[in-house]
Amino acid sequence: MLLLVSLSLFFALVRELEDLGKDGYGYLQVFEYLALLVPARVVEFLPLAALLGCIMSLGALAGNSEIIAMQASGVSFSRLLISVLQAGIGLALVSFALSEWVVPDSSTNAREVQSSTVKQGAALRSRQGVWIKDGSRVIHIGKLFPNGFARDVVVYQLDSAGKLESNLHAQRAEPVENGWELQQIEFQSLDPQKTSNESFDKLHYSGDISHELLQVLLIKPSRMSRRDLHAYLKFLDENRLEAKAERLIFWQKVFAPLTIFVMCLLAIPFILGAQRQSSNGYRLLIGILLGLSFAVLNRLLTQLGSQFEFNAVFVAMAPNVLFFAVAGCLLQRKLSY
Repeated sequence: MLLLVSLSLFFALVRELEDLGKDGYGYLQVFEYLALLVPARVVEFLPLAALLGCIMSLGALAGNSEIIAMQASGVSFSRLLISVLQAGIGLALVSFALSEWVVPDSSTNAREVQSSTVKQGAALRSRQGVWIKDGSRVIHIGKLFPNGFARDVVVYQLDSAGKLESNLHAQRAEPVENGWELQQIEFQSLDPQKTSNESFDKLHYSGDISHELLQVLLIKPSRMSRRDLHAYLKFLDENRLEAKAERLIFWQKVFAPLTIFVMCLLAIPFILGAQRQSSNGYRLLIGILLGLSFAVLNRLLTQLGSQFEFNAVFVAMAPNVLFFAVAGCLLQRKLSY
């Protein structure tokens, strides 16, 4: 894992050096950005790391005839299998925790560090939502979804002295040309002499919120938690918007912990039997080829599923099912000798 993540961060560092020095983007910001990328990279490489770790560690035991010695002393194959899958459970829990509670915040913070617009104080993301300064208005967005859609938007209008004049609360906001279309609105005027309340179905907001700023603040669907992604899918369905890609990403995230189990199981057939002649380089090559095969198959099925509109659950589950079947066949073949 350390090797894979370090290699990935090295290439990210090379890309970031091109922007070094622009708009105050210095070495401190570069390394802060790279540090915030670590959780996402760990989740991304965890299945491959589990596969390589199992092959290398179990292969070392097999190369020293230690697995044969354990089996001769009464350790059954099922006990060996359970031991490997117990490690898989721990890694799956780590992957779930990181992707659900760490990666969404760290990925967004990384993009904020990278963006000079955000660093200049135009926007701030907190656990309670997003705050944006737009001239004499301050906007709070409860939920900001990909493509600029938003829920629970409050616009605070300030006077020249910075005192609150009015506030507007919209249930939903959709991006349109030159602004947002606010829907289901409650408007409250805070005039000292007379306070009034009004309701509107729709209003056009034509502020100076740039598309680039929203792109910085957005969380990509692949970096969203399962809970937030499910809420986003519900939002798209309610508004009759296209959600094929997002639904596929959701189910891929649901089945992501299962991938770690499959990778651990797939490693076992390659270390059963005598392995004294197999070097570490050979085992590493086998692991990398298996990992690349899984990644290519997953990408291929994703593209085919999007093109031919296959069921998202089937497309997300198919690589795991196929490699699980391969692992089962190889195990059965090894045990039948």
